[in-house]
Amino acid sequence: MPITADNISSIKSTWFDEFIAMIRTHQLLLETNTATEDIKKIYGIAINGSDNQLAELNKISANQHFIKKIIVSYLNEIESRMPLKLAFDLDDSEVLVWAEIENNDDEAENFLLLAEASVNSDFHKYGYDLTSTIVEERDCLAIPNHYSLVKSK
Repeated sequence: MPITADNISSIKSTWFDEFIAMIRTHQLLLETNTATEDIKKIYGIAINGSDNQLAELNKISANQHFIKKIIVSYLNEIESRMPLKLAFDLDDSEVLVWAEIENNDDEAENFLLLAEASVNSDFHKYGYDLTSTIVEERDCLAIPNHYSLVKSK
């Protein structure tokens, strides 16, 4: 449902009702000792922790959210023209890509660079980026050890 001036009050009311219901559900799970470890940790920090612990938990959650979205977005961008080899490494707020393409395949290189630009145009505003290293087959370079291989020929 698109947000309009006519339905904004209803949308806000529904959002708050659902949010409060989720908190009450979590309360019940905690009281009956059936909550997941993640729920226990979140509420344990919220109730007993410091602001720094809560901020750190939010940072970890944001990193997981954005890095997952970046990888999925990038894979969707390149699915029609996958490189010979593809690997990822994750940094705090950056996804590093290692892509190997065929020799002299300028079109593939440009395609991958445009995919990088497209992803960065969506996520840079949130402080997250994707950076590519593109090599050719003849370079005979091994994927660095800290990268995770996703595709190999």
